[in-house]
Amino acid sequence: MSETSLAIINARLIDPASGFDGPGGVLIEDGVIAQFGSEIDVDAADEVIDAQGRILAPALIDLRAAKEPALTPDGETLSTLTAGAAKGGYGTVVLAPNLRAPLDKADGFDGMTKGFGRYGVRVLSACAATQGLDGQHMSEIGLMVRGGAVYAGQGDHPIANALTMRRLLAYTSQFDVWLSVRPADAALSTGTVALESDWSARMGLPAEPAISERIAIERDTALAELTGGKLMIDRLSTQAGLKALRQARRSDLEIAATTAVAHLTLNEVDAGALDSAFRMDPPLRAESDRLSLVAALADGEIDAIVTDHRPTPFDDKGEPFALAIPGTMGLETALGALLALAHDGEVELIDLLRALTCGPADLLGLPQGRIAVGAPADLVLIDGDQPWVCKPEDFESARGNSAWAGRRFQGRVLQTLVGGVTVYNSKV
Repeated sequence: MSETSLAIINARLIDPASGFDGPGGVLIEDGVIAQFGSEIDVDAADEVIDAQGRILAPALIDLRAAKEPALTPDGETLSTLTAGAAKGGYGTVVLAPNLRAPLDKADGFDGMTKGFGRYGVRVLSACAATQGLDGQHMSEIGLMVRGGAVYAGQGDHPIANALTMRRLLAYTSQFDVWLSVRPADAALSTGTVALESDWSARMGLPAEPAISERIAIERDTALAELTGGKLMIDRLSTQAGLKALRQARRSDLEIAATTAVAHLTLNEVDAGALDSAFRMDPPLRAESDRLSLVAALADGEIDAIVTDHRPTPFDDKGEPFALAIPGTMGLETALGALLALAHDGEVELIDLLRALTCGPADLLGLPQGRIAVGAPADLVLIDGDQPWVCKPEDFESARGNSAWAGRRFQGRVLQTLVGGVTVYNSKV
């Protein structure tokens, strides 16, 4: 936390939590926001930054990023992950369970990092709902929540057994934490690599019907109603799934929904050449699905946008499409990819930022993600018009698996602050 004071003036101040979008600035003292708005006491600041009309918003929050299980010469560590996060405008990152690092043991569980220490960016952790993400045997959720886990999740692995799902929802409800599950009917989705469509049929790919997502949401929301559990629909990706979500929200249930950057900005056409960079889980969907998700985002139906950031070794990602490990790097490219939606008029910028800031913060009860007096000074300064090209060789991580490699973006992060401390500056 910074013990000095800093003023940022002449900015386009966007605070989705309050709905404010207009000229202004902030005064930061001792790591928190002391003043904000059109009139800032500049004389009280040790340093003044002139934003020159650029966007100043809360630093972004990601609820889903992969953790490298061990240090390897070419791997991604917490240091490189957080460096990439800061470069992408993220002030808070949640490590999510995956097969490489299931986060399923209370013994030695890192849990929530107090403050942000040596990593600069705030690092939180989720825990696995089941042992090894097997979908069958409950993990030590209670102990891990006491250790700091902010939610329980299942990675890419749906829970096939309804009784297991019921028990998980009932158990997590005792700790008032979200159970985050990828909505997929296991019988329809296991072993698939693409959306069931004309394209996947032509390519001979094992494919998942979109209805799989709807069936899973209908089952899981019914079980949430039965148990009183808090259900987070993890990476909603289809129009059919959206219909099930809307139906469920007509009841008095605690239901949240996230979607991934890839499903808002890409579709199955991008995977047409069978480039394994576009092998995702959930798989890329039809353009009609993407448009429905963007409309839902604009209407406030999506609580949080996740990067689903996954560093993957070259040998694993270099396999043919159907054999490659799913996933893409996402922390450094998320904002650039998403800003295209605002530039194209598909969604207002403040609505886009809501799902990247106060939306995820509210889900986890975090004080950051908003511009308010007393809130942590986690902020991002953005040039919304600056052009740049995605070059994986410039990533902070040695891993370079990116679905946006070579893409031209408009808009990039200039500076990221966490607790009033600059953790990334494009000029450095």
